[in-house]
Amino acid sequence: MFWLNSKFTSLRWRLAISYAVIAITVTALLTGLAVQTSLNMSLEAQREKALSSMEGIVAAFSHSLKSSADPAQAAQQLGLSAGGRLLWLGPDNRVRVDGYGDGSLSGKLLPLPSQLIEPNILRAAIFDTGERWVAYTVAPLKITDKTSGRLLLIQDLSVLRQEEAQLKHRLWLLGGVFSIIFASFGLLLANSMSRPLEHLTHAIGRLQAGELNQSVAVAGGYEIVTLAKAFNNMSARIAKMDEQRRAFIADAAHELRTPLASLQALAEGMNQNSLTKPKELEAFVRQTERLGRLVDSLLLLARLDNPELKINNVPIRVTNLIEEALWVIKPLAAERQIKIHPAEAKEIWLEGDPDWLHQALVNVLINAVYYSPVGGLVQLKSEAKQGFVYITIQDSGPGVPQHVLAQLATRFYRPATARERNSGGSGLGLSIVKEILGLHRGKLEFASPPGQGLIVRIIVPELPPKALASVTSL
Repeated sequence: MFWLNSKFTSLRWRLAISYAVIAITVTALLTGLAVQTSLNMSLEAQREKALSSMEGIVAAFSHSLKSSADPAQAAQQLGLSAGGRLLWLGPDNRVRVDGYGDGSLSGKLLPLPSQLIEPNILRAAIFDTGERWVAYTVAPLKITDKTSGRLLLIQDLSVLRQEEAQLKHRLWLLGGVFSIIFASFGLLLANSMSRPLEHLTHAIGRLQAGELNQSVAVAGGYEIVTLAKAFNNMSARIAKMDEQRRAFIADAAHELRTPLASLQALAEGMNQNSLTKPKELEAFVRQTERLGRLVDSLLLLARLDNPELKINNVPIRVTNLIEEALWVIKPLAAERQIKIHPAEAKEIWLEGDPDWLHQALVNVLINAVYYSPVGGLVQLKSEAKQGFVYITIQDSGPGVPQHVLAQLATRFYRPATARERNSGGSGLGLSIVKEILGLHRGKLEFASPPGQGLIVRIIVPELPPKALASVTSL
């Protein structure tokens, strides 16, 4: 029963039933209008015919009276020829002659409808008795220019009722055929509309069941096509995000396994050797520090992945942003004897969250310092063009092959030349930078000309002129 109810309440059947109801309603209205129009035309034609017949009957009946013919016989013959019953009424509306020969009416007063009371006018009226139509036609009768009462012709129009019933039957039959056609058309149309929705529903069900890589055919009307495209895009993004999540978990587990294994080995060595050497303790500390940095990076990425994360956009002077980042990186650069050469820049402002952008710039500078040789040089410059601020950092390291530039911001990815663990890097620094710039409607670009190291460009929108005017006026 539930299946039956759900089936007939589906879009397909509701549209089909709606089309059928519309077809039946239109058929009923058109049938009623057509029948009424046809009936009115038939009644009017019968009335005109009765008036025309009455004119001839009056002339013939008057002539028969002048020739001393039997009035009853004349009334009978004329009534039969007109297809009705002819009565001769006196001036007082009493029956003188009945064409049907009913003597009981002789001398009796015959009340006439109000439409036929006028004695000197030829008139005809049609009345509905409930079972049939009856036409009454009255005309004044003059014999030798003297008024001699009136003639009343009564005609039975039962055939009109039969024609009306036949017409209704034919129209309803035609309407039923059209209703079936419209319902079938509605069912086909509803089926064409509902089939993509059913496929989409099934795909959503499979998506909920964990089969993330789903797609539906892009076909149908504009709205269905738009919905199908949106679903396919959403499904592809979900599948990609799930793939990234799985890869992220696998890479994170792999990255965590290495320092944990090292810590375990060091701990076992310390446990077996009561005289722990300082180098072993230093190695133990380095591994714990590396593990801590990796966990901090993972937590930071998890925070950046939160769709509810809000950033505090404020006007930022680019020179101030660079100076604060250099102040943080200076001890590491001094340790590795790296010179950082910031180029002089014009007054440039951007709009963003100072804490997050500081983190991004520091991450890029740390990478540049680590991958530059001891005593190397890191160059830094900033410029504004076409509504964006470009902060470019170039190291003096070996660079990376061109075919891996697009993968540099992938989580846990490191070029093959940098896979040694000496730097302690986890491959998450540039991923964090990419996520931060994404929050600022910016992007990260890489270039590696032969023999010129790696060039990293941080690109963020420039502060709009109106906002800059309000800042500089303070």
